[in-house]
Amino acid sequence: MRDDTFGQSDDTNQPAQSLTPLALANAELSQQLAACRQQLNQLDTTLAEARQVIAEHSRVEAERTRLLKQERELNELKSSFVTLASHEFRTPMMTILSSASLIGRYNGATDSDNRERHVQRIKSAVSSLTNMLDVFLFMGQVEQGIMSSHLQAIDVTQFCAAVIADVQAVAKPQQRFLYEHLDGQPHITGDSTVLRHILYNLLANASKYSAEAADIHLDSAVVDKVLILSVTDWGIGIPDADKDKLFTNFFRARNAIHIPGTGLGLYLVKRYVDRLGGTVSFTSTLDKGTVFTVQLPIKDPV
Repeated sequence: MRDDTFGQSDDTNQPAQSLTPLALANAELSQQLAACRQQLNQLDTTLAEARQVIAEHSRVEAERTRLLKQERELNELKSSFVTLASHEFRTPMMTILSSASLIGRYNGATDSDNRERHVQRIKSAVSSLTNMLDVFLFMGQVEQGIMSSHLQAIDVTQFCAAVIADVQAVAKPQQRFLYEHLDGQPHITGDSTVLRHILYNLLANASKYSAEAADIHLDSAVVDKVLILSVTDWGIGIPDADKDKLFTNFFRARNAIHIPGTGLGLYLVKRYVDRLGGTVSFTSTLDKGTVFTVQLPIKDPV
């Protein structure tokens, strides 16, 4: 009788015997894969740390570059200030000295006109010195970011008239300042100190770069809670090549080098306007004049 089970034991055990090496290989591959993943995670961590180090290094280097640039600009500013002060202060001081000396000679009854002329020269020189000192003081405050804000009620028409009167004292002979409020309620709330510096500098510049007996126009308006101030002159104008540098500190346009000035007026105007959240723009034609326009957001009247 034939034994049908003969050889079946080998056939049924064969799959189990072949699976064992596969299982071991699979387990080994899984371990290797897990080890690779762990190494990748470690590499990712190391890469992230390296990126942080690089970013920090870049930040430190950028800060170092910024500080070096700031230091260089500060040194240039100090040098420019010393040069400017020694030059600009000397002229009014000599005027005061010479007029004070001459007044002593005009002691006769008929010399009152001469005395008064020299007294006015002294007053004008003192006013010029005071304005320059104010410019330097406020420039330092602006650069250090320590300017405080004092809001108060302002009548735009009265305010503009008062600033014009101040500028008239240092204007060229027979120059006329013509003012008109064009539109809107003139009663606003604002920082009168900063606003005065903006308007005074624009009017003083218009006077400085215009001829004697010239007219200078100031217009104001209040439209949609925006104060608009426009100063127009028919003076020497601004060369096209200098227009993009006009608001740089100590910058003087090439056609203004022979005219006394600090080169800080428009720089401070721009800083003041920026501080108030406004804009300043200009149009100018060489030898035909310039128009500066300032727009400042305002609050409701108090």
